[in-house]
Amino acid sequence: IEQQLLRLDGVLRVDLNYSTHRMRVAWDNDRVALSDILLRVQNTGYTAAPYDAQKFEQQAQKERKQSLIRLAVAGLGMMQTMMFAIPTYLYNDIEPQYLALLHWGALLMVLPVMFYSAVPFYRATWRDLKSRRVGMDTPVTIGILTAFFASLWALLNHIDHGVYFDSVSMFVFLLLGGRYLEGIARRKA
Repeated sequence: IEQQLLRLDGVLRVDLNYSTHRMRVAWDNDRVALSDILLRVQNTGYTAAPYDAQKFEQQAQKERKQSLIRLAVAGLGMMQTMMFAIPTYLYNDIEPQYLALLHWGALLMVLPVMFYSAVPFYRATWRDLKSRRVGMDTPVTIGILTAFFASLWALLNHIDHGVYFDSVSMFVFLLLGGRYLEGIARRKA
Protein backbone atom coordinates (compact mmCIF):
# COMPACT_ATOMS: atom_id res chain seq x y z
CA ILE A 1 0.00 0.00 0.00
CA GLU A 2 2.79 2.38 0.92
CA GLN A 3 4.60 1.79 -2.36
CA GLN A 4 1.44 2.27 -4.40
CA LEU A 5 0.57 5.52 -2.67
CA LEU A 6 4.06 6.93 -2.91
CA ARG A 7 3.83 6.51 -6.69
CA LEU A 8 0.94 8.98 -6.78
CA ASP A 9 2.02 12.49 -7.73
CA GLY A 10 1.37 14.68 -4.70
CA VAL A 11 1.67 12.07 -1.96
CA LEU A 12 4.46 13.25 0.31
CA ARG A 13 4.58 10.65 3.07
CA VAL A 14 2.82 7.39 3.99
CA ASP A 15 3.04 5.64 7.33
CA LEU A 16 1.07 2.40 7.59
CA ASN A 17 0.74 0.59 10.92
CA TYR A 18 -0.56 -2.88 10.15
CA SER A 19 -1.14 -3.83 13.78
CA THR A 20 -3.47 -0.88 14.48
CA HIS A 21 -4.97 -0.87 10.95
CA ARG A 22 -4.22 2.84 10.63
CA MET A 23 -2.41 4.83 8.02
CA ARG A 24 -1.19 8.42 8.02
CA VAL A 25 -0.81 10.10 4.67
CA ALA A 26 0.59 13.54 3.95
CA TRP A 27 -0.31 14.91 0.51
CA ASP A 28 -0.55 18.08 -1.50
CA ASN A 29 -4.23 18.91 -2.12
CA ASP A 30 -3.35 20.81 -5.29
CA ARG A 31 -1.80 17.73 -6.94
CA VAL A 32 -3.87 14.79 -5.61
CA ALA A 33 -7.30 14.45 -4.05
CA LEU A 34 -8.18 12.29 -1.06
CA SER A 35 -10.56 10.32 -3.28
CA ASP A 36 -7.61 9.37 -5.54
CA ILE A 37 -5.67 8.13 -2.55
CA LEU A 38 -8.61 6.07 -1.28
CA LEU A 39 -9.17 4.66 -4.78
CA ARG A 40 -5.51 3.63 -5.02
CA VAL A 41 -5.77 1.82 -1.67
CA GLN A 42 -8.93 0.10 -2.88
CA ASN A 43 -7.15 -0.99 -6.08
CA THR A 44 -4.58 -2.82 -3.95
CA GLY A 45 -7.38 -4.94 -2.48
CA TYR A 46 -7.84 -3.15 0.82
CA THR A 47 -10.38 -0.61 1.99
CA ALA A 48 -9.68 2.77 3.53
CA ALA A 49 -11.71 5.65 4.90
CA PRO A 50 -10.97 8.71 6.99
CA TYR A 51 -10.68 7.69 10.63
CA ASP A 52 -13.91 7.67 12.62
CA ALA A 53 -13.53 6.06 16.05
CA GLN A 54 -17.15 4.95 16.29
CA LYS A 55 -17.21 3.42 12.79
CA PHE A 56 -13.84 1.79 13.40
CA GLU A 57 -15.08 0.15 16.60
CA GLN A 58 -18.31 -1.04 14.97
CA GLN A 59 -16.36 -2.58 12.10
CA ALA A 60 -13.90 -4.18 14.52
CA GLN A 61 -16.76 -5.73 16.52
CA LYS A 62 -18.35 -7.08 13.35
CA GLU A 63 -15.03 -8.61 12.26
CA ARG A 64 -14.44 -10.14 15.70
CA LYS A 65 -17.88 -11.71 15.70
CA GLN A 66 -17.40 -13.12 12.21
CA SER A 67 -13.93 -14.42 13.15
CA LEU A 68 -15.36 -16.14 16.20
CA ILE A 69 -18.11 -17.78 14.11
CA ARG A 70 -15.54 -18.96 11.53
CA LEU A 71 -13.40 -20.33 14.36
CA ALA A 72 -16.40 -22.14 15.89
CA VAL A 73 -17.35 -23.69 12.53
CA ALA A 74 -13.74 -24.78 12.01
CA GLY A 75 -13.61 -26.24 15.53
CA LEU A 76 -16.81 -28.18 15.10
CA GLY A 77 -15.76 -29.30 11.63
CA MET A 78 -12.40 -30.42 12.99
CA MET A 79 -13.97 -32.43 15.81
CA GLN A 80 -16.48 -34.09 13.50
CA THR A 81 -13.83 -34.84 10.88
CA MET A 82 -11.62 -36.36 13.57
CA MET A 83 -14.55 -38.53 14.65
CA PHE A 84 -14.36 -40.18 11.22
CA ALA A 85 -10.55 -40.21 11.08
CA ILE A 86 -9.69 -41.71 14.47
CA PRO A 87 -10.88 -45.24 13.61
CA THR A 88 -8.69 -45.18 10.50
CA TYR A 89 -5.68 -44.36 12.66
CA LEU A 90 -6.43 -46.85 15.41
CA TYR A 91 -7.47 -49.90 13.41
CA ASN A 92 -5.56 -51.29 10.45
CA ASP A 93 -8.05 -53.99 9.51
CA ILE A 94 -11.16 -51.96 8.67
CA GLU A 95 -13.11 -53.49 5.82
CA PRO A 96 -12.89 -51.44 2.60
CA GLN A 97 -16.58 -50.51 2.45
CA TYR A 98 -16.50 -49.16 6.03
CA LEU A 99 -13.21 -47.37 5.42
CA ALA A 100 -14.73 -45.67 2.38
CA LEU A 101 -17.76 -44.69 4.47
CA LEU A 102 -15.47 -43.11 7.08
CA HIS A 103 -13.59 -41.18 4.39
CA TRP A 104 -16.81 -39.94 2.76
CA GLY A 105 -18.07 -38.83 6.17
CA ALA A 106 -14.83 -36.94 6.77
CA LEU A 107 -15.25 -35.25 3.38
CA LEU A 108 -18.74 -34.07 4.30
CA MET A 109 -17.53 -32.72 7.64
CA VAL A 110 -14.61 -30.79 6.15
CA LEU A 111 -16.73 -28.99 3.53
CA PRO A 112 -17.97 -26.19 5.88
CA VAL A 113 -14.38 -25.63 6.97
CA MET A 114 -13.21 -25.44 3.35
CA PHE A 115 -15.99 -23.25 2.02
CA TYR A 116 -16.69 -21.01 5.02
CA SER A 117 -13.95 -21.00 7.65
CA ALA A 118 -11.00 -20.88 5.26
CA VAL A 119 -12.46 -18.08 3.10
CA PRO A 120 -10.32 -15.31 4.71
CA PHE A 121 -7.18 -17.14 3.55
CA TYR A 122 -8.52 -17.44 0.00
CA ARG A 123 -9.52 -13.77 -0.13
CA ALA A 124 -6.17 -12.57 1.14
CA THR A 125 -4.35 -14.79 -1.35
CA TRP A 126 -6.49 -13.54 -4.21
CA ARG A 127 -5.90 -9.93 -3.14
CA ASP A 128 -2.15 -10.53 -2.99
CA LEU A 129 -2.06 -12.26 -6.37
CA LYS A 130 -4.06 -9.45 -7.99
CA SER A 131 -1.46 -6.97 -6.76
CA ARG A 132 1.32 -9.31 -7.97
CA ARG A 133 2.62 -10.13 -4.51
CA VAL A 134 2.88 -13.23 -2.38
CA GLY A 135 1.74 -12.74 1.20
CA MET A 136 1.54 -14.91 4.29
CA ASP A 137 -1.77 -16.39 3.23
CA THR A 138 -0.54 -17.66 -0.13
CA PRO A 139 1.33 -20.70 1.24
CA VAL A 140 -1.54 -21.32 3.67
CA THR A 141 -4.05 -21.38 0.81
CA ILE A 142 -1.78 -23.59 -1.28
CA GLY A 143 -1.43 -26.01 1.64
CA ILE A 144 -5.16 -26.12 2.36
CA LEU A 145 -6.18 -26.61 -1.26
CA THR A 146 -3.42 -29.11 -2.01
CA ALA A 147 -4.23 -31.29 1.00
CA PHE A 148 -7.95 -31.12 0.30
CA PHE A 149 -7.76 -31.93 -3.40
CA ALA A 150 -5.09 -34.61 -2.90
CA SER A 151 -7.33 -36.25 -0.29
CA LEU A 152 -10.33 -35.93 -2.58
CA TRP A 153 -8.33 -37.49 -5.43
CA ALA A 154 -7.26 -40.37 -3.15
CA LEU A 155 -10.86 -40.88 -2.03
CA LEU A 156 -12.23 -40.93 -5.58
CA ASN A 157 -9.49 -43.32 -6.71
CA HIS A 158 -10.01 -45.68 -3.73
CA ILE A 159 -6.54 -45.07 -2.28
CA ASP A 160 -6.99 -45.74 1.42
CA HIS A 161 -3.79 -44.19 2.76
CA GLY A 162 -3.95 -40.69 1.26
CA VAL A 163 -7.06 -39.17 2.82
CA TYR A 164 -6.25 -36.38 5.29
CA PHE A 165 -9.39 -34.27 5.58
CA ASP A 166 -8.82 -34.18 9.32
CA SER A 167 -5.47 -32.48 8.82
CA VAL A 168 -7.07 -29.84 6.61
CA SER A 169 -9.73 -29.00 9.18
CA MET A 170 -7.21 -29.00 12.03
CA PHE A 171 -4.82 -26.73 10.09
CA VAL A 172 -7.56 -24.19 9.39
CA PHE A 173 -8.80 -24.32 12.99
CA LEU A 174 -5.34 -23.77 14.47
CA LEU A 175 -4.56 -20.89 12.10
CA LEU A 176 -7.88 -19.18 12.77
CA GLY A 177 -7.39 -19.72 16.50
CA GLY A 178 -3.97 -18.11 16.31
CA ARG A 179 -5.35 -15.15 14.39
CA TYR A 180 -8.19 -14.73 16.84
CA LEU A 181 -5.79 -14.70 19.79
CA GLU A 182 -3.54 -12.28 17.92
CA GLY A 183 -6.52 -9.97 17.42
CA ILE A 184 -7.28 -10.04 21.14
CA ALA A 185 -3.66 -9.22 21.97
CA ARG A 186 -3.62 -6.42 19.38
CA ARG A 187 -6.77 -4.86 20.86
CA LYS A 188 -5.34 -4.98 24.36
CA ALA A 189 -2.06 -3.48 23.19
